[in-house]
Amino acid sequence: MMKRILFLSPNLGGGGGGSERQIVTVACLLKNRGYDVEFLCYSEGNFYFHILELQHIPVYWMISSNYLKRMISVRKFIRSGKYDVVISFLNTPNFLNNFATVGGKRWKVITGERSAKEENFLSRQEKVFAWFQRFADYIVCNSENAKNMWIKYYPQYAGKMVVIYNNVNLPSITSTYIPKRDGKLHIVVAASYQYLKNPIGLIKAIASMSEEEREKIVVDWYGKNDDLRREVYDEANRMIGTLGVKNIILHPVVSDILNIINTSDAVALLSSVEGLPNAICEGMMLGKLVIMSRISDYEILVDDTNGFLCDWDDIASIKNAILSAANLSVEQLEKMGKSSRNKAERLFSTTIVNKWISLIEK
Repeated sequence: MMKRILFLSPNLGGGGGGSERQIVTVACLLKNRGYDVEFLCYSEGNFYFHILELQHIPVYWMISSNYLKRMISVRKFIRSGKYDVVISFLNTPNFLNNFATVGGKRWKVITGERSAKEENFLSRQEKVFAWFQRFADYIVCNSENAKNMWIKYYPQYAGKMVVIYNNVNLPSITSTYIPKRDGKLHIVVAASYQYLKNPIGLIKAIASMSEEEREKIVVDWYGKNDDLRREVYDEANRMIGTLGVKNIILHPVVSDILNIINTSDAVALLSSVEGLPNAICEGMMLGKLVIMSRISDYEILVDDTNGFLCDWDDIASIKNAILSAANLSVEQLEKMGKSSRNKAERLFSTTIVNKWISLIEK
């Protein structure tokens, strides 16, 4: 009899979200391999609910803004559910997952660390959350960079640490790709409007180009711009107007981002810090050139066969990476895109699910 697995997530995305998309993807892959999969969410947000619905995966909602009530209700749900495995991503769900085990457990606990921000290891709250990771059977990181940072701060957890890259399972793509349409390099950035995602640096880099150089590129940025991100979005828009940068356009988040990426020549991400960037992984699987800051596992993701690297805090470095891509011929662009695809198939194929199954069945 296949094991019963509960996925614990704050919600199913309030308008996209890489962690929510990835946990839904893993759940569907396990469901398709015959596991009995369920979801528990404790806050509003159902952006990816339709995916679980199509897979007939039950979703239970225990919405509460009271932290203590949430801790007790989630703990009670898990302990009474007769699950074989409980999987969570992100700090708060990981804490709730671990907290449910206090007093003993008969199920396996797998927590997922999605980013590697230095400050996550320094605040009082994060130290408390990390203390509770002693109750986890495995701590899954989605990059070697994140794993190494965890071991640096918590060497006692080294035996629990596992790296599993994000799975990239593309839906049916209906858009058509025309290389360098209108004679321009079309770049897509899929990232929320946050300072750490570096929209300001990108705008400054483009503004530093000559008019002739700007004519070679078009950048479309798609991202969440809710109340928490409005300040950055507004500042970026003002800067675009002030500097007269007409070839970068800021868009809201869209549900069909992969079809949009498919029509582009390149994907870019210029963050100061990142876990494993979903948009880059998906762009690679779609056969796109990559323009990326030196973050996460950049040494594995990008080399001179499939993209250009830059430093997020160096405007000239960002400018040069973009112009290097813009100066490629169509033949060179297509060759580098093919290299991206080959890397992606090796790193992010559906064999990733076998690594999850290995943890579940150990």
